[in-house]
Amino acid sequence: MLAAIGTARESIYLEMYTFHHDTAGYNFLSELERKAREGVRVVVILDAFGSFGFTPILVDRLKNAGAEVLFFSYWFRRTHRKILIVDETTAFLGGVNISNYSVRWSDLQIRITGKKVVRPILHSFARVYRLCGGKNPALKGRNKPRLFGKARLWFIEHGLAGKRFALKRHYTEHIDNAARSVTLVTPYFMPHHWLIAAVHRAIVRGVAIEVIVPRETDYKTVDRINHYYFDLFTKLGAKCYLAGEMNHAKAMLVDNERGTVGSQNIDAQSFDWNVESGVFFDDPQMVRDLGRIIEGWKKNAFLYDTKEHTPRWHDRIFALLLRFFEPIL
Repeated sequence: MLAAIGTARESIYLEMYTFHHDTAGYNFLSELERKAREGVRVVVILDAFGSFGFTPILVDRLKNAGAEVLFFSYWFRRTHRKILIVDETTAFLGGVNISNYSVRWSDLQIRITGKKVVRPILHSFARVYRLCGGKNPALKGRNKPRLFGKARLWFIEHGLAGKRFALKRHYTEHIDNAARSVTLVTPYFMPHHWLIAAVHRAIVRGVAIEVIVPRETDYKTVDRINHYYFDLFTKLGAKCYLAGEMNHAKAMLVDNERGTVGSQNIDAQSFDWNVESGVFFDDPQMVRDLGRIIEGWKKNAFLYDTKEHTPRWHDRIFALLLRFFEPIL
């Protein structure tokens, strides 16, 4: 992303959940500032919660250089997206935030090139721009949705007007239509009842279900929740893999024929509240690449075994509390 920003000639549009003021963040900040001073149109949208450390001093640095900085600030909603659009011809999206820890973690990001295929992502960015109070008429007028043309990939826009439950429909449809296999990759695994039901239906049909999450995330409480649902899914007949290192990727692979990569976790925050984005594709090469990456992660993971993880009494109490708070987790 940083290299792409350095090549910008006309415009840079960045929408980011987490933008930390650390070494990685400083590098991006300096490059955005430099390009704005060169006359490139720079628009930065940050989530007010995820980027709470992005101080007024940093905002002023960008604004003084000529950039526009906006914050997505709502009580329960977040823009959890990680989108970069350069010169309206190249776009990046996936799970990668701007921070030092993002450099250390495993993650997935897709780079898309071509004005026609980038167009729907640009329109989606413009919709969030309007929500944040953006006034630039050139961007405000780009709120009309477009398709990806003839490309074998589709942009998934979730959480905006008319797209509130896009991810729920996407996951349910593709799990229900799976013929052989479904692999889910997520760092935070708190599936709702509808996803559990869809997975159960698939297993009954004979579909092989695999789930990959990190053995330890950046939140200890989430680790316990992940393990609780691993226990449940393993008993349903799924294979659950615990990766040895932090894996922040969000993906789904169906029948080794269709793939999805995006910003969404498997939890209520992503499916019910957040603004998210992703790409669904059936391009054979992209599917093979995703499958190869997933197989590499599985080789460095171990299979969850319910016999080795017998729930203790306090785990059962935790499970009861988890069910109570499930709608907001």
